[in-house]
Amino acid sequence: MDSIILIAQQIAKEGKQPNTALIKARLPKNVPLPTIIQGLKMWINDPHKVINIPTEVTASENLDSNTTIETLIDTKINQAIAPLIKQVELLTKQLVDLKKQLKIQEKE
Repeated sequence: MDSIILIAQQIAKEGKQPNTALIKARLPKNVPLPTIIQGLKMWINDPHKVINIPTEVTASENLDSNTTIETLIDTKINQAIAPLIKQVELLTKQLVDLKKQLKIQEKE
C-alpha cells in the first residue's frame, strides 16, 4: 500500500492529479484495481503521509515498488554517465580532427 501512496505523491509532485489509471501505469501489472483504489483513498485522506522505505525489501513488496525504484535508478545512472558521454564525444571529435591533420601533413 505504501508504494501506491508513494506513486500518488510522485504524480502530485509532477503537477498531475493522481488517479487509478496514472498509478496503475507505474505499478506492476499484477496489482489488483481494488488495492490501487484503496491506496489512492489513503493518499487522498493524507497526501503528505511520510512513508519509511525499508532498506531491505521482501520479494512481494519489491513487486509493488519496482517501477518507482527503477525510475530513480535510471535517473541516477543517466546523471552519472552524461558527463562521460560528452567527454567521449569530444575526444572522438578531436581524434577525427587529428586524423585529418595527419592526412594533410602526409600529402605535403
